[in-house]
Amino acid sequence: MSSSKRILQIAHSHPRFHPGGTELTALALHREALEQGLDSWYLGALDATQIRPNEGTMMIALTPDQREAALFVNTFIRFKLEQPEHFGFLREFGEYLKLIRPDVVHIHHVLNFGLEALHVLRNVLPEGKLVLSIHDFYLICANNGQLYKHDKKARCPGPTMDQCLKCFPNRNANDFAMRSLDIRNALSLCDSLVSPSYFLKGKLDEYLDVSTEISVVENGYLGSAPTVTSRPETSAAAGPVFGYFGNISAVKGLADLLDAADLLVESGEAEFSIHIHGEQLFEDKVLADRMEAAKARLGRKITFFGGYSPDELPSLLACVDCMVFPSVWWENAPLVIYEALHAGRQAIAYPHGGAPEILERYGAGIIAKCSDPAALAEAMAKVIRDRSLTEIALTRPIPSRRDLLAAYGKLYFG
Repeated sequence: MSSSKRILQIAHSHPRFHPGGTELTALALHREALEQGLDSWYLGALDATQIRPNEGTMMIALTPDQREAALFVNTFIRFKLEQPEHFGFLREFGEYLKLIRPDVVHIHHVLNFGLEALHVLRNVLPEGKLVLSIHDFYLICANNGQLYKHDKKARCPGPTMDQCLKCFPNRNANDFAMRSLDIRNALSLCDSLVSPSYFLKGKLDEYLDVSTEISVVENGYLGSAPTVTSRPETSAAAGPVFGYFGNISAVKGLADLLDAADLLVESGEAEFSIHIHGEQLFEDKVLADRMEAAKARLGRKITFFGGYSPDELPSLLACVDCMVFPSVWWENAPLVIYEALHAGRQAIAYPHGGAPEILERYGAGIIAKCSDPAALAEAMAKVIRDRSLTEIALTRPIPSRRDLLAAYGKLYFG
């Protein structure tokens, strides 16, 4: 790919400080563009808990060439997706845009930057191409963008006024109406809207009131590691090694996996082990106590390895037979599924969200009958009884980050 146009990737953080799927996708596009000789820049947002800001500025360079940088955010109103610091954060953002003058701006999230950032972009760059990737449900769900009722531990099928007011009893209908109006007005400034999965696109088409057609560009595998061919060296008697990879939080479903492990032991399916890779970013005493109980109950069958960097994931996947993805919210395009398939590892997942879509597309996956620990245990038991189920033969290649940039290039330069 060749172009003289300057590209700016914007995400609400940076993988060095928060390695979420959105940030990883934005950085992968930026670095792939640089490798292809394109003029690319990356701008994230950080707060003082992540890195100490420099005196007299709200910006910091994250690489020696300054092509990766971050703005410091002091205030952000999540419900409204509002960045209220017009004479601080937004003014600095505008000055940054005037300095580098990008031709194409790819926004991956409005968190921290706010809907106001889209207005700043259009005011400073009236002829610029604005592409917005919608990686989650924040634009249709004010409750952490998850469409998940934490008090009831239940997925929300979609935002309706009566249900939204239950999640926010201190808000009224006008608050939600104004939120929707602000979102619709800001999104009207974008040239392209993109979803990484058809599942998410379906939700957005149903509940996001915008006139712009939402296209689909799947993320694929963002790394550069070769496909893993080796398998863990364990005896047949020891059983398969299951792996959990990702942040440890209530909605990621680790508790469901631990419950499933207990059910397996109780049913006599005792020949297995579980590797847990991930760290708990936010305090959750209930989940922390559940993990301690699992250590006591399962003993050597379970090992908690802690956090990992994206570069370590291929070698960690090489040590498991099968990845388990027990996320309980509507996770729409989980990168770890692509990672597992690229590594030649089978994946067990719940039937909700975007994971089944990915697995079906590539002819892999063991899908639990329903989204609960008993069904998850049943799916894991199939693997314990028949190790051949861990072997996969993909029906099509996993898209690379080069493919991802090529797909977005049609929007950038078309």
